Amino acid sequence: MFQALSSKIITGVITLSMLLLSSYEGNNAAFENFTATVLGSNVYIKANLVSAFENDFEELFKSGQKIDIFFNINITDEDGPVYRDEFIHSILFNPLEQIYLIFLEEQRTQTTAASMEELIEIISNVDYVCKCEGFREGNISITSHLKKIRLKSIGREYDMMMLWKFKRPKVKHRYKKPIIET
Repeated sequence: MFQALSSKIITGVITLSMLLLSSYEGNNAAFENFTATVLGSNVYIKANLVSAFENDFEELFKSGQKIDIFFNINITDEDGPVYRDEFIHSILFNPLEQIYLIFLEEQRTQTTAASMEELIEIISNVDYVCKCEGFREGNISITSHLKKIRLKSIGREYDMMMLWKFKRPKVKHRYKKPIIET
């Protein structure tokens, strides 16, 4: 029974990817240029998500559905969690104006992009600030993931993580506040 069910699931996934994604290759999404700076009680985090939105993302972004990219920030010290947060970058294509509407939750900004290249540059940049009273040493990490969406055109859910080969990009940095001698 389980073998028949798994066979149907695998066949369904392959069929769906062939129908929707003509050039399905998967992307090797990763973070680059990660920096974390602590000034007073604020932690400033910057990173770029690279190799994440090539191949079939343009078709998905133009599908008429809101697409969300999820980011998770985790800060820990030797005693455990200090700070956690999840935020999204949302994209919705406006076919009448041929522009992408973008919402960057961590920056609380809305903007637009006229091209796929401009869209990728905007949604790939993380610029995050949080308050962590007394944080001096520990780990700062950021991960990203995509959730399933329901494609109205085929009436089924689609696991967008397939486009990232089911791997969540993650970067982790050990931070130690420098001692300033006077």
